[in-house]
Amino acid sequence: MDDYIDAEEVFGISKKKKKHAPLRRGRNRGKGADKDLFAELKLKMVMRIYNVSRVRAAAIIAGRAGERQALEEAREAKRARCLNGDETMTAEDFFNL
Repeated sequence: MDDYIDAEEVFGISKKKKKHAPLRRGRNRGKGADKDLFAELKLKMVMRIYNVSRVRAAAIIAGRAGERQALEEAREAKRARCLNGDETMTAEDFFNL
């Protein structure tokens, strides 16, 4: 009766810690992948909306970017003039800044 059977032998349970398989991770993307993905999505969206080619869609996007920059510069110039007190401004202009 001095002999005994370990739980490992009976149930197949190991007292040693098992190494787990490595976790599955998503596909690695580069640091700029999000920006590239957004630019590609924007390009495809413009192509579908205006029904134009890739080259024409890129031209449309570039043109809109130029318009937006000019609008922002004009808005900043107007704000600077108003803050300097060079001119009086109407209540409508004040609330539309």
